[in-house]
Amino acid sequence: MANDRRIKSAVDLISNLPDVILQHILCFIPIELAITTSLLSRRWRHVWCEISSLSFNANTLTAAFVNETLTRYTAPNTKSFHLTITPYPENIPYIDRLIKFAVSHNVENLSLDFSSHYYVKLPDFFCNSSSVKQLNIDIGFSHMIVPEYCTVSWTALQKLSLSCCTLTDESMANILSGCPVLENLTLYNCVVLKVLDLSKYV
Repeated sequence: MANDRRIKSAVDLISNLPDVILQHILCFIPIELAITTSLLSRRWRHVWCEISSLSFNANTLTAAFVNETLTRYTAPNTKSFHLTITPYPENIPYIDRLIKFAVSHNVENLSLDFSSHYYVKLPDFFCNSSSVKQLNIDIGFSHMIVPEYCTVSWTALQKLSLSCCTLTDESMANILSGCPVLENLTLYNCVVLKVLDLSKYV
């Protein structure tokens, strides 16, 4: 009984914290867990809707969940966006919609993990962003083609990491020409690429 009285009289210190601090805490957990905090109380109902960092593991999410999340999210800008998804054919709409969502919210740090044996082609609109400063794409053992016909314009990009991508010399030159402030480039197991000439971009 004494313990029950203590619990009832205890002050909820966490809930009394400012929204900005609570949202910072929620940035460190997957989005599906962050959203469940809305069930704690009326105080928490809308806290997650403006967190600055989103982490999706779309392999465990339903279409209804993704739709609800994107509809309820109200922050104008997203600082960090991480997407993990296996690119099965039925998941392609997820990929396109979530990437478009991140780009439209002026994401600065974008991480895409498609680790699988499945072929991946990023949507053409992905080639244009004035907000992305750090971009990490990990394909695992799959291939991704950056279209040679698509003009790349990543004007704010400072750090680029590509893993297990199919890149021709022309595609790589196209990427480099569209990254005028690039400072750090990491390539791992990028097949087809034969010549990497950085002299004209230094």
